[in-house]
Amino acid sequence: MLANPTGLTTVQWQRKLRTGLQSLIVVLLSVILGACGSSTAAAKPQNTGSANQPKTTSSTSSTTSTTTTQVLPKYAHDHVFVIVMENLGFSAAMATTSLATLANRWAYSTNYYATTHPSLPNYISLVAGSTLGISSDCVTCYVNAPSLMSEMTQNGVSWDAFMESLPNDCYLSPYAPDGLYAGKHDPFVYFDAIRSSSSQCNNIKPLHELIPLLGQNPSTVPNFTWITPNLCNDGHNCSSVVAGNWLTQMVSQITSSAAWKDNGALYVTWDEGNGGDYSGLTASGQVIQSGGGGHVLTLVIEPNLRAGTTITAPLDHYGLLKTIEVNFHLSLLGESANSNLTTLP
Repeated sequence: MLANPTGLTTVQWQRKLRTGLQSLIVVLLSVILGACGSSTAAAKPQNTGSANQPKTTSSTSSTTSTTTTQVLPKYAHDHVFVIVMENLGFSAAMATTSLATLANRWAYSTNYYATTHPSLPNYISLVAGSTLGISSDCVTCYVNAPSLMSEMTQNGVSWDAFMESLPNDCYLSPYAPDGLYAGKHDPFVYFDAIRSSSSQCNNIKPLHELIPLLGQNPSTVPNFTWITPNLCNDGHNCSSVVAGNWLTQMVSQITSSAAWKDNGALYVTWDEGNGGDYSGLTASGQVIQSGGGGHVLTLVIEPNLRAGTTITAPLDHYGLLKTIEVNFHLSLLGESANSNLTTLP
């Protein structure tokens, strides 16, 4: 207790102390509350300044709402089919009744060129954007290089390659015993990444395994389907009439499928033109008479294309590869990255 320096009684002195302490407490509280009030007031201009702006939660909600209400397809074509035929120039193809009928029923490119001669480097260019130095129909010239298939595998795009007359899944020999399957028309077996992976190698399947899938739900069909006919039906060992009849039936089976009807796409091209045709396409998009694989027919078969549509822009195998890569949002490999290169619908 503080000493009493006055003449007040003890009781009076205690009352005076209590009164003084109470007054002091009131003053201190006022100071503290005043400081808090100043702090609150200082924060208000920030809230006031953002009053006309959406709150963070509102902005987030708005963004989420915009994203979830847009119904966009994952790909322009959820299912893409590619068929590669053999050794036929554009004029010869259009002179074959069944092939001309297909072209005029659907759409076709009038200015499409193969990469080179002979077969194999064309097939490699279609999936790698380069011939990778291959210039013959070699049977063991395996490559360690990126490919359309590795890009698809890494990006969750399902794919299968169906080879007619292939004895079994992941068949790696250059020729089948019956002589109808040829590895030089199967670019997939040339890539080390596929040969060394059973899961990828098993994506190479006999064509007869595809047919039942076409009659089922689209989800059973891979996003990307490659088809190679056997050595007779592709026109290599048999006439263009035989090849045209086979192709007509195959196109009918694909276009009858739910996977194709749901805005799918089917591209049919020929690996190379006539043996004497070396015309091709330069990087700048000019057609030249040497250095290429010749002028070939390429069909574009889609549900929404007008019958008989002709595509006149200069195109080649790299343009077809680019078309597939763009559709599935993949990196552009090799020559397909050329900005001058146009694509198919």
